Amino acid sequence: MCGRYLIELSEEEMSGIAAAAEKNAGHSNKLSFTFSGGEIFPGNIAPVITANNEVRFMTWGIQGVIAKGRPYINARSETAATSGTFGSAISSRRCLVPASAYFEWVTHDKKHKTKYKFTLPDKSTMYMAGIYSGDGRFAILTRDAAPEITEIHNRMPVIIPKTYIESWLGGSTDIEALTNLQFVPLSNNNPKQESLF
Repeated sequence: MCGRYLIELSEEEMSGIAAAAEKNAGHSNKLSFTFSGGEIFPGNIAPVITANNEVRFMTWGIQGVIAKGRPYINARSETAATSGTFGSAISSRRCLVPASAYFEWVTHDKKHKTKYKFTLPDKSTMYMAGIYSGDGRFAILTRDAAPEITEIHNRMPVIIPKTYIESWLGGSTDIEALTNLQFVPLSNNNPKQESLF
């Protein structure tokens, strides 16, 4: 899954995405503010890329019929197309969620957790596959984790290679997602896990 991610505006590509979202928000008069980036939490507003490469601000978390009052921040890619909550979105409201990194935690016991940061090997912007609702809310699609990631978590975001961006937004299902990620512990109470994986 993906429960938190990072947007670093020091990166030129990411800064351009945020600027485009701010420009579009100003034109619509529905939402206009200066986006500062940083760690993105569920319920936060962040830039996403929709069809025709339109960049918009949306809220992370889609309201669902069985979510017990909590929005869905992730959707399983394997079942999204047949889901009552996500079915129409996967066919007609796809998006990309740009990120500099995403985070997962490993719980060692009640008091000790390790936070891991996942990036592409070259630290460039990653594009996570997403879907969005008509009221401007989005969720990130997930898949089974690559074997080298399963020790941290059994799920990971579906990350779309840049060469497949147009295909994904256009509705294609013939896309091979990226799985070659680097991850490193950021906060660690277990000295056995200090190395970069």
